[in-house]
Amino acid sequence: MSPSKKRDVVRPNIGGTLRPQAEAPRHRFLYTDVTKAEYEKIQQYCKSKQISLSQFLADLVLKDADKPRAKRQDKVKVKLELELTPEQQDKLELLARLHQKESVNEFVLEVLEPNLKLQRLHSPLKTKMLRFYLSEEEHEKVISHIEGTGISARNYAAMLAIREIRKKDKRSSK
Repeated sequence: MSPSKKRDVVRPNIGGTLRPQAEAPRHRFLYTDVTKAEYEKIQQYCKSKQISLSQFLADLVLKDADKPRAKRQDKVKVKLELELTPEQQDKLELLARLHQKESVNEFVLEVLEPNLKLQRLHSPLKTKMLRFYLSEEEHEKVISHIEGTGISARNYAAMLAIREIRKKDKRSSK
């Protein structure tokens, strides 16, 4: 490959603070799958924070693994906003009534629930693999935490990253 065609390496952590040193070397790693659009968002976020992708993903999964288990079992309210035509809204309300539900929310939850109960979630997305490094102790902690969630390790870190970026985007747009 000629030098002119070689891709420039993007180092988002130049000038930023490095991750605190672990007690043991970070030889273990996990992969996460992200779409091209997600990768670009994560890369941009890391550049703005001057941290590496590995540091960002590792910090997220470690922070999530540190949360008490009971907190993960608590119910969370999710507010969905759907853009529907008036006819579609009428049909949705009628469907809720025909299925003997008190509200559209109750009906939507019933429709979604079988998918939420699946042990492993899969989708035919075209993805890119990202690797992030952990020490042996961090790796064990994260793996045991992820196993309890029912979400594959390859999707878990990506989900946390996108959630974190959306949270930051909402705060900055206010």
